[in-house]
Amino acid sequence: MKTIVLGAGGMLGTDLVPFWNSRTETVPLTHRECDISSRSSVAGVFTREKPELVLLLAAATDVDRCQIDHRYAYSTNSAGAEIVAQAVELSGAAMVYISSIAVFNGEKNSPYDEYDIPSPLNTYGLSKFHGEQAIRTFCHRHWIVRTGWLFGGGARDMKFVARILRKVSLDHEIKVVRDCVGSPTYTGDLAEGIFNLTQNFQYGTYHMVNGGVPASRYELARETVSIAGHSPNIIQPCLSSDFNLPAPRPRMEAAHSMKLILGDNPVTLPDWKHSLKGYINNTLGELLS
Repeated sequence: MKTIVLGAGGMLGTDLVPFWNSRTETVPLTHRECDISSRSSVAGVFTREKPELVLLLAAATDVDRCQIDHRYAYSTNSAGAEIVAQAVELSGAAMVYISSIAVFNGEKNSPYDEYDIPSPLNTYGLSKFHGEQAIRTFCHRHWIVRTGWLFGGGARDMKFVARILRKVSLDHEIKVVRDCVGSPTYTGDLAEGIFNLTQNFQYGTYHMVNGGVPASRYELARETVSIAGHSPNIIQPCLSSDFNLPAPRPRMEAAHSMKLILGDNPVTLPDWKHSLKGYINNTLGELLS
């Protein structure tokens, strides 16, 4: 099965491409090689590669920039998703669209499952929800995978865990919010989970995050520095309201999949603490170099 990966240069793509390439013919494409907001760019790729499966990883993920620059958010997360979905349908292929738990408003007191009703709190979440709607409208053979709070990708990781590791090397006190909860998810586990999903589950919408008890950013940061051999007391709690950020953050971004455990071959990801430890122990030197 020939698979093209759009957005292969990002954090998830860095871990996904090697895993998938060892199991199927995989063509990784970065933004420079395929701009999904350009219909001609996408059409050219499909004409040349003739894929059987398309993984749409490309996304505008800077939440605060999305809030103030709607063109940045919607050109990729919404319009780009629509362009790719139409190309996939025309080609007869299937696709995977990586979405976000941010399609929910965060007001629930427990993790979100696939049967909760989306109601985005910020522009990023809304643009991803519109992307989901485009996939459902234009491409019948699809898997939508909602995830969030990713870490991984080695030196390419510019997300939360890597930033904490870089800051702690300066030996300064770090303030981290304690009033937002999520499901930390390792990109290496997610890459394998997506592969298993496409092999064993029918098309539809799924939540895919690491197992274990959901954590606040504060708890995740303390676990991170502890694994790295530093005192967790360097991490100090604060509130989201202490930061004047353009985009509001959902209070609850943890997820639970009711669907992935129902199949004949259930897909489960390891406890996030286990995966976090493996990630830090394997890449700490690279991250701090």
